[in-house]
Amino acid sequence: MSPNEMLSILTSLILPIISGISSYLLSINKSKRDIVQLREQNNLDIEKLMNQHKLDLEALERKHQMEIEKMQIEHDQKVELMQKDVENKLNGDLFSKMMTDLLNAPEIKKEMNKSILDALSKKK
Repeated sequence: MSPNEMLSILTSLILPIISGISSYLLSINKSKRDIVQLREQNNLDIEKLMNQHKLDLEALERKHQMEIEKMQIEHDQKVELMQKDVENKLNGDLFSKMMTDLLNAPEIKKEMNKSILDALSKKK
């Protein structure tokens, strides 16, 4: 083999090897940049999701608090209504008892009988 042929063979081997190595190094560099960019994007996405989760929890807490307040108001209204019902019943019972006692009193019976007899005698 002549030196020219040898140079030609070496040249045909060295150029593709150099090209392959440089392509390999460039692709590794690009992959590293892509991984860094992907990590940054993932971190941003995670942060955004965490913030959204926090907002959702706060909204749920507000909703829960409003439901508790609503239930408390309903309970207070029921208690107040029950108190009024009991109070009205007691007042009615008291008035009924007073009227019964009053009408059963001998003096009142005597006066009522006298009034009835007077009214009947005036009609005649």
